[in-house]
Amino acid sequence: MEENQAVKAVGDWELDVLAIPFGSVDADGQWFDENTDIMHDAFTTPLAVYQHGIEQGAKNVQGKLIVVGKTQTLEKRADGWHVRLILDKAVEAAKRLMEAAKRGMVAVSSGSISHLARLDIGNKVIPYEKNRAGRIAVWPFAEISLWEQGNGNMQPANRFASAMPVVKAIYREAGISFPEIKSDTHGVLCDAKRAEIAKQKSKEILKKLGVYKK
Repeated sequence: MEENQAVKAVGDWELDVLAIPFGSVDADGQWFDENTDIMHDAFTTPLAVYQHGIEQGAKNVQGKLIVVGKTQTLEKRADGWHVRLILDKAVEAAKRLMEAAKRGMVAVSSGSISHLARLDIGNKVIPYEKNRAGRIAVWPFAEISLWEQGNGNMQPANRFASAMPVVKAIYREAGISFPEIKSDTHGVLCDAKRAEIAKQKSKEILKKLGVYKK
């Protein structure tokens, strides 16, 4: 299931990926929420691969699955489930992903085990069907796929699919001290709102640095 959310470069070849966002409806009319069971106790470190086993250009299946990195943590936050991932520097696809993340051009998709997944249709839980609208009730989160947008690659189902590097990483690479950003909300804003404000601030600074083009 393709998810349209942010991929953030938070360190040396390290990404923070919002893999399963809450409330965002995709092209199949499906969505996750805070009650979706991703079976995180069983799948603590989802496999990180390139484009669901499809080669760049989306015309051929990979002869050998391209593992782009290693999942470090899986964490539930106000806006969804986040994956912390370290890319493999020796893998060419991972190199492309890191560069694409700096341009805000990485697509993200969470993969599951189809016969274990479930949809909630009118408060009735049924076996998962890809093209049927409804809330995703159970989604064993076994795999996370990433790929650079364009180059003939797959189109993400969710219109919010994007990727953006965290500003601190870009500043560090440029040898510039990252300024402290203080909030005047006095703790009133919820975590999701804070995350949105932080993302907008990041975009503004990245544009000034000439990194974020979108």
